[in-house]
Amino acid sequence: MKEKLTERKTFWLTAGTILGMMIAYYCPQEPAYADSAARSEKFSMCTVPTLAGQSEAIFVLDHLTGRLIGAAHTPQGNIFSQTYARNLAADFRVVDNAQYVMVPGRVELRGAGGNPPARGCIYVGELNSGLINMYGFQYNAGGRVVPVRELIPIANFPWRGSTN
Repeated sequence: MKEKLTERKTFWLTAGTILGMMIAYYCPQEPAYADSAARSEKFSMCTVPTLAGQSEAIFVLDHLTGRLIGAAHTPQGNIFSQTYARNLAADFRVVDNAQYVMVPGRVELRGAGGNPPARGCIYVGELNSGLINMYGFQYNAGGRVVPVRELIPIANFPWRGSTN
């Protein structure tokens, strides 16, 4: 007796593979984001996306000094080739007892010549001033080491009725 096509395991394996490929092709794909943030009593850290196909940048906020520093990894040289810094205590106009919180974000900014802006930003909030500031940075996809750049304030808003 001759075996029917639908009774063969290879037929069902092939049919299932083709059906699975069709579903995967026509269903929308959701991007996976791996931004992260961590906080302790005296400092905070977060990762921020740079450009598509490039490594993330890492930023550290020292709660005692109000200094935000960061570095971007370059896969070509496997080094941190770009560094960033900003004095947040001056931005928030706080001297003592500053209470910061920091999280990463995604943003689409237009560049004006030079290096393109990164696709990520850093949001920093401070309790005493009642402000939240948004900071961006430029990212060079090349592997060469560049001098320390200042983080760029993009926008801010008062969340506690502050008028600063």
